[in-house]
Amino acid sequence: MFNPLKMASDMKGMEKMLKPALEKFMQESGFVKESELRKLEKRIAELEEKLKKI
Repeated sequence: MFNPLKMASDMKGMEKMLKPALEKFMQESGFVKESELRKLEKRIAELEEKLKKI
């Protein structure tokens, strides 16, 4: 018989198993988190400003 509560529990278990593998894949394949990208963009802008002053 179909039990939606059991299915939700199974989905949480699958998520816990797959999340580390997905994160590892994303790091190895070159994907970057948006927060990290923003930090890098800000750092590049700061360095460009320093170069313009020289």
